[in-house]
Amino acid sequence: MGADQVVNHHQDLVAQVRHLNKKYVDYILNLNNLDAHWNEIAELIKPDGQIVATTENHRLIDLQKLTKKRATFAWEWMYSKSYFKTVTMTSQNQILNHLAKLYMENALLPINTINYSMISASNMRKAHADVETGSMIGKVVLTGWEK
Repeated sequence: MGADQVVNHHQDLVAQVRHLNKKYVDYILNLNNLDAHWNEIAELIKPDGQIVATTENHRLIDLQKLTKKRATFAWEWMYSKSYFKTVTMTSQNQILNHLAKLYMENALLPINTINYSMISASNMRKAHADVETGSMIGKVVLTGWEK
């Protein structure tokens, strides 16, 4: 996918980053289980670094862990603008249209690891079981309908 260095979120993130000879990182984008990774994130972010999370937490996160580093933390939820009817709400349409254009131009590379060729109850159960393992990388795709 073009990354220079990669870590595995199923393993100790701090140890992996330190193994890459880095004490801190400038930016962290959390896309998986904020609860499980919060302490590692707080440890790894550099002073004045920026953290963005797209996943919900189920336990309180201790933002004081970022105080001395002056790190910035933000959540991103794609429906915030429409949910709160913000003045920038229509920009969501522009963002989604831009993403659709990039996809149609093959400029976005989806990570489809498992494909089931028919949408059926059986394949939906298989897809759910795949996701529930918690060890998947990428997405499960179901295409087409039974006739």
